[in-house]
Amino acid sequence: MRGLAWAQMRAHAGRYLASVLAGVISVAFVVATLTLNSTLDKGVTGSLAGQYASTDVVVTGAVDPATVAAIPGVRAVAEDSSASVKVRRDGEGSSYGSALSLSPDPGLRWQKLQDGRFPEALGEVAVGSGSGIPVGTDLTVTVLGGDTPTTETAKVVGVVDLAGTAQSLNGTTVFATPAQLGEWESGSPVREVRVAGDGTLSQEQLAQRVQSMLPADVTVETGVRQAELESQRFLGDSDVLASVLLAFGAIAVVVAGLVIANTFAVLLAARTQELALLRCVGATAAQVRRSVRAEAAGVGAVASLLGVGLGVAVAWLVAQIATAADVPIPLQDLSVTPLTVLVGLVVGIAMTMVAASAPGRAATRVSPLAALQPLESAPEAVVVSRTRRIGGTLALVVGVGVLGMGVAGAQVMIACLGGLLTFVAIVMLGQRIIPAVVSRVGALVARLGGPVGELAAGNAGRNPRRTAATATALLIGVTLTSTLVVGIAVTKASAPGAVDDQFPVDVSISTTEAAGLPTGLADRVRGLDGVAAVAPLGAADLALPDGRTITVTGVDVAAVRATLRTEIDLPGPRQLLLGPDERREFGLADGDTVSLSGNAGRAELTVGSAEFGTPVLADAQILAALSSQVTQDQVWIRLDDGLADNQSVQDEIASLAEQSAPGSDVGGSLVMRATLDTILDTLLLIVAGLLSVAVVIALIGVGNTMALSVLERRRESGLLRALGLTRSGLRSLLLWEALLIAGVASALGVVLGLAFGITGSASVFGFDDVVLSTLPWATLAAIVVGGGAAGMIAALLPARRAAGTAPVAALA
Repeated sequence: MRGLAWAQMRAHAGRYLASVLAGVISVAFVVATLTLNSTLDKGVTGSLAGQYASTDVVVTGAVDPATVAAIPGVRAVAEDSSASVKVRRDGEGSSYGSALSLSPDPGLRWQKLQDGRFPEALGEVAVGSGSGIPVGTDLTVTVLGGDTPTTETAKVVGVVDLAGTAQSLNGTTVFATPAQLGEWESGSPVREVRVAGDGTLSQEQLAQRVQSMLPADVTVETGVRQAELESQRFLGDSDVLASVLLAFGAIAVVVAGLVIANTFAVLLAARTQELALLRCVGATAAQVRRSVRAEAAGVGAVASLLGVGLGVAVAWLVAQIATAADVPIPLQDLSVTPLTVLVGLVVGIAMTMVAASAPGRAATRVSPLAALQPLESAPEAVVVSRTRRIGGTLALVVGVGVLGMGVAGAQVMIACLGGLLTFVAIVMLGQRIIPAVVSRVGALVARLGGPVGELAAGNAGRNPRRTAATATALLIGVTLTSTLVVGIAVTKASAPGAVDDQFPVDVSISTTEAAGLPTGLADRVRGLDGVAAVAPLGAADLALPDGRTITVTGVDVAAVRATLRTEIDLPGPRQLLLGPDERREFGLADGDTVSLSGNAGRAELTVGSAEFGTPVLADAQILAALSSQVTQDQVWIRLDDGLADNQSVQDEIASLAEQSAPGSDVGGSLVMRATLDTILDTLLLIVAGLLSVAVVIALIGVGNTMALSVLERRRESGLLRALGLTRSGLRSLLLWEALLIAGVASALGVVLGLAFGITGSASVFGFDDVVLSTLPWATLAAIVVGGGAAGMIAALLPARRAAGTAPVAALA
């Protein structure tokens, strides 16, 4: 029987095209994801191994590098300290990144120069190659993270080659001497101490000696082990991303399985009489099934090999594009592991064999003599197994209940679980639901399409199991796509309320520079068209009775209130408002009286509560009376109501801020909304692109269902032609049938996506705060129309084949 299977594959290779195509696409998706992930793993691991290549031992914790250097067997040490920084150069915007110390010992210095030299003195730095900053540039470096950010100037004396290294993922990187980092931020933490041995001990022996001579709370690892740990830390997010991509790959595999099952139903339907003849001459049902499994294994092997090759090619192309675009991800050296190839082969072969098992069993259930009768397709009843009915109904009830709990309690994960259960239940009950919907919609098609439409509606319901399987494949992709479209649209409409709660003003300008903002900046902003209100805020350091310093921001209550979109607590005339963290830090409670002193006076203020994240607030007049060193560090701005989303006004404010106060930050609710919209739009494009793989595979399934219809109704089509139906009429009949199946699947998918998208968004924002006024009806309508049109396009080839067959030949 294996020989018969291979002979069938050689003789009718074209019949397997749809199965191979579906398998290739799904396997390629999985292989490309695994290849890119292993390439990233290799790049990051190799980069970190290079950084620790000359390091024998790494000490992490509160330890004096001089103590480590004095341990016998240690040749040199390098203290690795770091700080978060904001970097700005004249005439350019600011960028964020990290500052790292350079080892004075060349043997422990992993960095490689691309241009210039390494910094040797205070005021000198080297920058990473991805920053685009040349040697000789003067930089303004603001060290972040402390209570009071410090700003210093430095000259770039070198450029470090970071191409393909893990450090390239961390934004703009500045390298300086350990003394420089200590100058920038007093007490800058030593992240780790790297140790080079004198060669008398192995890494493990030296690590044991160092550990024995240091406190127990200090962590000591070998250089090799530390490189592994750092690699795991860097690759944690990439593993999550790979899991997400593989989830989309699993969706593609499921959809491909449905398509392959239908394809094998086409193939076995065409060979019903041949299989029956084999049974009549002595082949058992088990032998016939083994023959089908052998064919499936052969098809799966071909699809897997092609899919592995295509997946590797796609991964290579993505890596080349990323490298050419200077994307800071180490993908230069493609890594195709044996495990990746094995997974691709196993997925493709197993998927095909499982998908072909049900058609194989069905083909052997018919008695040989009955199967030898002329091939005609009789309408079949909708039969859903008792297990499927009970399981699907139970899953539907539980899913809807869990989904409701997630929405009511604003619990996203619970809502997602409920949505997943509900969707699985609908797929399980699809054999009952989809044919019923097709039957109802078919009545409309019959009226619109006349006699041809009526025949198409009847044919679509003739084989409800196959119709349900075909529609389900498309339903999965359309539902997920519609859920994403609706969810993002509702999020965009609902997010401004949540953003306004966090950022009560439209636009804000702030700075960490010691000199503050220019005093005339507020007036210049006020003069811009579209600006409704402006409130400058000043800050000064005041002393508490115990000698500690507290930074207080002074507000003109009337001016500030005019800029607010969302009400916040503002101070009274002799009141000091502190957030929960500040009250806890200074040991103050509501109603306490606190004495504050400045260089110009002293005052008693009553403590009040402010929202989390707001600065310590006091009346601007009180602050001016206490200190003559008030520095304007913020400007709050409200735009005209009709211009709240006008990007040009925001751009004017940002340009003015950069001209008047280089290095200042422009924020506020409008900036956050624009950033959020950009993120959501990008997410929509990426995820829709990933889901399109499943949709394409499903449309291949629509074409296969039409091919099966042509095969099974060959004599019927010939009779219709003999009775006067034209070729175009027969083509229209099949296209109407494809439109009905694809249109119903797309419409049901959109309805489910609408429900899931709304409930998912409600679980994020709360049912009362979700905004439904901007649902993307036009996009959803386009999905339905596009799905139906794509189904008709997929049916063009089978329809043309059917219309091209002469009536006499079809009736023979």
